[in-house]
Amino acid sequence: MRIIVIGAVAAGTSAAAKARRNDEDSEIVIYERDQDISYSGCGMPYYIGGEVEDKEELTPRDPEFFKKKYNIDIHISHEVFDLDTSKKTITVKNLSSNEIFEDHYDRLVIATGAVSVMPPIEGIHQKHVFALRNIQDMLKITGFIDSNKPKSAIIIGSGFIGLELCENLKRCRYGNLC
Repeated sequence: MRIIVIGAVAAGTSAAAKARRNDEDSEIVIYERDQDISYSGCGMPYYIGGEVEDKEELTPRDPEFFKKKYNIDIHISHEVFDLDTSKKTITVKNLSSNEIFEDHYDRLVIATGAVSVMPPIEGIHQKHVFALRNIQDMLKITGFIDSNKPKSAIIIGSGFIGLELCENLKRCRYGNLC
């Protein structure tokens, strides 16, 4: 049996690990569009605030970990952009090489997570406006703060990540930004 999982953050890697525990013989492949997998999204505000000092604390597992521990192949920087359920195939683009290829599955798990909603506000695409959805977003924010030393910040969104980010920007290494 060939199992393909689309998405390699919490749900995708958990589903693949569970599939492996249930069946030692299946071929399991995960495709992830981003560069980081199985990361701690709830830790990102604490990295931005300086409480977590090393990005590696938020990304403790890499594709090699999953290969060694679970015999699961994870392909990062690979975007699945088409699905044919009648043929049981997906079309994948390697974002590093731009190669496009087709893969097949017996079972498919879609664990792509959420998408940040960027409201239709004038200026939303300026260089000082960010979404905080993944590790790369986190690094863009800290890079901007380090380079530009802003004096204030506005957070749109009051979920856990937004509230934790506000808390961390109030007492962070950068001073009171929120």
